[in-house]
Amino acid sequence: MKKTILALTIPALFATSASAVTVYSDEGAKVDIYGRIQYEAGEMGFKKDDATANNFGGEGEARLGVNVEYALNNDIDLIGKLEWQVVAEGDDATGTGSDSLSTRYAWAGYRFQDTTELTFGRSQDPIAQVLYLSDIFNIFGGRAGYGETFELSDKVDDQVRVSYAANGLDLRGAYAFSDGYKLEKGGDGKELDNQWSLSAGYTFPVGVGVYAAYEQQNVRGRDADTGRSYDSIDAWFAGASYTVDGFFLSGLYTQREQGDVDTKGFELTGTYNVDAWTLLAQYSYEETDSNVRDFDSIDAWTLGVQYDLTAKAKLYAEYEINDDEFKNDGTSRDDRYGLGIQYNF
Repeated sequence: MKKTILALTIPALFATSASAVTVYSDEGAKVDIYGRIQYEAGEMGFKKDDATANNFGGEGEARLGVNVEYALNNDIDLIGKLEWQVVAEGDDATGTGSDSLSTRYAWAGYRFQDTTELTFGRSQDPIAQVLYLSDIFNIFGGRAGYGETFELSDKVDDQVRVSYAANGLDLRGAYAFSDGYKLEKGGDGKELDNQWSLSAGYTFPVGVGVYAAYEQQNVRGRDADTGRSYDSIDAWFAGASYTVDGFFLSGLYTQREQGDVDTKGFELTGTYNVDAWTLLAQYSYEETDSNVRDFDSIDAWTLGVQYDLTAKAKLYAEYEINDDEFKNDGTSRDDRYGLGIQYNF
């Protein structure tokens, strides 16, 4: 439902469900199916707990999604989304160590008057409205948006989400409750409890967009050494974008804190599209300030080129130049690179 110029521009750079095919439509009910198949190879990940890039390896990946819609009346629709992802041969490329099947989205809800949605389940985090300003590469990119010291996700389980989009305005809010299946955030009894987030964006008719977001994650458990309860994680975001002719430019700023540790970061992104070619460049930076020392947790350039074979198939290559410090020991990470082919349906 994101009715902005940004929403019309970014899908040209990466896969979305815009090419979904309607497989059933009858008496107000509609079912769409979409997906993608891709293969990537290169030194695309890092070895576990190491600053060294993995050896050259390949990774096959496929996604399949289903959108469901049923019109209750002229003003209210029932809506739902399911999307799965399969990753194969991921050992060398990403260090996953095995094939995997995961659920990217699983939610159901309502749409009111084609402007407002209320959904329940695993859905997109409102902060994605800002994260997607820079998360537009096929393999790398978007590192400062997601963060290194406090890494955030663009998808959340057990989330109640409401959004409104019309006339360039995009408002989103969500609350995710805790349950017994939340993954541990970092050992020592530290677990993610509930969280809530808000975001807002406005796109002007001239192609300029402005965005802001906030998220708070509450953490359960106590520090084993001090006995203190863990502090919540607070994250702030601000961003802007500009689209004109074949150019897309964006910038975002993020700040996060938990107790005595805080980070500040930014990301600058530019793309240029001419005919079937798209050139991409990005600079990502994040500084982590702790009671131990300050260090550059992210300091990287990402360069990419993409060639559209058809409207649904593309080839791409990306290179990431790293000068960031691994954890806080001053060791710089290796550079990474990758090549890929992708088909969307």
